[in-house]
Amino acid sequence: MSVPLPHEDPDPARPWLDYRGSLELDPAPRRGYPSARAYEPNAAMPGHWREVRERAADRILAAADAAVTDPAIAAAVRAYLGGEPDPLGAAAAFQTAAAHLSLWEVTRDYVQMDAWIAEHGADFAVVALMRQCETRIVNADTGKNFVSSRYRPERPALQFAPARPFGEIWARGPEALSLRTMLSTLPEPEYRHFRELLEPFGRNHYQRLVRAYAMPTERDWAREVFAEWPERDEKTWYSQNLLAAIVGSPDELATAQIHRLPSHRGQAPGAASLVEALGAAAAPFLIGALSIDTHEHVGKSSMHAVLAGLPSDAAVEYLLANMVAERTFPDVPDMAARFPRRTLRMIAKLTDRAEPSLRSRFAHLVTTVPELETAREKAEPEVAEAIERLVSLADAPPETAALPEFLASPPWKRKAPKRKKLVADVAPLGEDGLHWRDGERDRWRDSPDAMQRRLAETEDTAEALAALAKSANGHRALPPLAGPAAARIAADWLVRLRSTRLSVGDWLDRHGLEAARWLAPDAVSRAGKQRKAAEAVLRDVARRFGEAAVLAAVAPYGEETATSVAEILAVDPLDLDGRKAPKLPDWVEPVLNMPVLLRGGRERLPREAVTHVVGAMALDSPAIPYAGLDIVNAHCDPASLSAFSWAILEAWETNDAPAKDAWAMTQLARFADADAVARLEGLIRAWPDRNYSKRALNGLEVLGAVESEDALRAVHRLTRFRGSKAVKAAAVNQVELVAAGLGLDTDQLADRLVPETGSNAVVAEQAVRLERAMADGRTWTLDEFREHLLAHPLLGTLARRLVWTADGTAFRVAEDDTFADAEDDAIDLPAGAAIRLAHPVLLDGALDTWVRQLADYEVLQPFDQLGRPARSVTEAEAAAGRLTRFEGRKARTGPVHGLAKSTWAAVRDGGTTVGIERRYRSGTVRVGFSPGYAGGPYFDPDAVQVVDTVRFPAGLDPVSLSEAVADLEKIAKE
Repeated sequence: MSVPLPHEDPDPARPWLDYRGSLELDPAPRRGYPSARAYEPNAAMPGHWREVRERAADRILAAADAAVTDPAIAAAVRAYLGGEPDPLGAAAAFQTAAAHLSLWEVTRDYVQMDAWIAEHGADFAVVALMRQCETRIVNADTGKNFVSSRYRPERPALQFAPARPFGEIWARGPEALSLRTMLSTLPEPEYRHFRELLEPFGRNHYQRLVRAYAMPTERDWAREVFAEWPERDEKTWYSQNLLAAIVGSPDELATAQIHRLPSHRGQAPGAASLVEALGAAAAPFLIGALSIDTHEHVGKSSMHAVLAGLPSDAAVEYLLANMVAERTFPDVPDMAARFPRRTLRMIAKLTDRAEPSLRSRFAHLVTTVPELETAREKAEPEVAEAIERLVSLADAPPETAALPEFLASPPWKRKAPKRKKLVADVAPLGEDGLHWRDGERDRWRDSPDAMQRRLAETEDTAEALAALAKSANGHRALPPLAGPAAARIAADWLVRLRSTRLSVGDWLDRHGLEAARWLAPDAVSRAGKQRKAAEAVLRDVARRFGEAAVLAAVAPYGEETATSVAEILAVDPLDLDGRKAPKLPDWVEPVLNMPVLLRGGRERLPREAVTHVVGAMALDSPAIPYAGLDIVNAHCDPASLSAFSWAILEAWETNDAPAKDAWAMTQLARFADADAVARLEGLIRAWPDRNYSKRALNGLEVLGAVESEDALRAVHRLTRFRGSKAVKAAAVNQVELVAAGLGLDTDQLADRLVPETGSNAVVAEQAVRLERAMADGRTWTLDEFREHLLAHPLLGTLARRLVWTADGTAFRVAEDDTFADAEDDAIDLPAGAAIRLAHPVLLDGALDTWVRQLADYEVLQPFDQLGRPARSVTEAEAAAGRLTRFEGRKARTGPVHGLAKSTWAAVRDGGTTVGIERRYRSGTVRVGFSPGYAGGPYFDPDAVQVVDTVRFPAGLDPVSLSEAVADLEKIAKE
């Protein structure tokens, strides 16, 4: 049904009528414009001014008496305080008082101009305001700008500002706005009087700006301000908003070389004033303000709302093009209803170069906004044709007629017969215990995770199980726990918690068929959460090991139990099996018009089949995969699926990410390609800055569930992410679990994830990693050394510039990839050699020989390997396990904190850092000091810390010990 089309043209004669948005604007009152209003001084302000003056009396007199105060200002202050109507004295007294007191604490609507009006009249108030713009308060001792606080009090003095003063407008509070408001409705003769009164006050650019702002009708004053604007030393947010309220035409902004407003917020006074003065012509300057770097999507939304109310092609194009990138979509439907013809023209212009997800949003907009439907009937032929091609997907491959049964008629679209589940009452077989991997218990003894350390020390399974049953916070301690109780916890977490997915996955990998045996009694018990969780584990184990292996594992329970388990495993994996039928949320509608192509790219899914794909996504999870998505993957083009999957995530995330639809992010794990992985990593890095830390952690879990090297590299990069400690820790946990599952340690995994090419930053990062490997005493087998270092295009280049040792024999890698010793003779390395990076501690008397050899070959090392200090411990220190040489030494807090933020870590007691530690492969060096310091930016970097103890374990690698001593020598001087 057709609807009336609105008037869309701007009105150059009455620009304030152009704005038709829903956001209420509050421009600075402007004479001759709708914003002009009568001014009523606040009758309470004289009393507030007396209070301020009394509280700051000593400071005002001190400023007047200061030796560097200008004598004219000092005399004016004394005259004003003596009762004379001296505007300069009034301005200086207020300047000083306002610098020392919080006017906000006196009253939240403090306006000094009202006090001056009551005191000596409007003319006095206006002159005092202008004189305030030519005085400044300075530090009486240094002559620099006055910046006083309760922590650093300064003595004030008063001086005249130079002709080109640098810094913020000194007129404090809303005085300039009050003057502009008062003048906006005065009768013309009175208005002319104030023109004469203000005429002399153009001594510096602050006075000229305030003068032009107060009387924007005086275009000669305005032109003067715009002409000098490019040469101003500083352009503050406040002064730019004043300037915006003076504008009469876009040409004036061009003269001032201004291309954008200083704030991206639509409620900013400059935005409202500019819209009132220019109407639709203000749009380019408002759009420019949105380019200001910020994470505040909420703040930008108010500017989007303003743009959506302007009849401007530029505004309409910006809002359409940035529906996702800048989250403009909430304002687009209203904009389209106000300006349907413009909207169609801009869609036709943008659609050819838009991504498929944005084209889908355009098509959804055209078919859901009634005004656009009507405008289509009256559109220009080329516009109508472009819109028709968009809506009909004419440029995409045709719909397929051959759909797999699942996509044509999924289980939730038909009624399934109810099945009666067999129930058996049996007790679980097996006892609680621990299944450690090789070397795992020793590693856990030094783990940063308190629960892992406790379990490694005590092997108290009852204590650990009780803690995990109470809270999942210690989930990293779950994997080695064996037996029915641990299995029940793992099953519960599998179906209920996303945050424990990795630990549960490691537990299932480790215990395999035993998990099926431990949980079979729960799986055949009466219906309930416990049975549902156990069934999920049995199906997971069957996917890993096969149904026959599961049935063999549960055979000891008897035929009845085995029959019931067989029935559980026989359920069609496409069936809902108790799950609710998926219901598509409203936020997904705009992207359902994306073409999802079949493999080969010659056909696409019908729209209804696309909705079935989304339904399958809603049923899937990384912990319990839904088999329907396997069918989708088998039939659809991977690149097309990845793009659609990302569009689903994007639509969810930009619609405030409703928790009930969290599947919109987890589904990405099934389809993400390299591009989607990179984009998800970008979101994970951005979310903590927007207070979405939990979302970032969930995103990291999804990233870890993507089965690709690109995803694993992204997770590994996030182990060094400084934007969120929680994300960094979770990434480290993921990498450790992945490495353990592959039978590797995290350093071995890192070797396999290094890209073959990279920027200078990547090269520098790998050099740092090798330097830490040297300090850590890490070793490689000969095969690992050849395959993952020498054969690697990037790491091989670094490895050939370093000196290595093989079972104590030092060598370097020659140009032909053979090995040479200190005498440059070729040597063979034994097959079982343990290879590590050399260190001066290990080279003894051969150090100088190696230095000369590298110099002869002009080898530039990627880090200072041979020039670093070699340190050792005394026999007494080795026996005590303490570096007694440092005890009692003093260190400045700043360098200590710097060490704690780099290769060492802080040791805290509550909120106080009381030590630092560095973890090496062979043990941890711990430093205790007093009195300690608070975290964050509030500690004194020059405060002194006294070293109490430096402890190290027996057997600590000599290179690690040398590195620790060298670090401590830098901060703890004798």
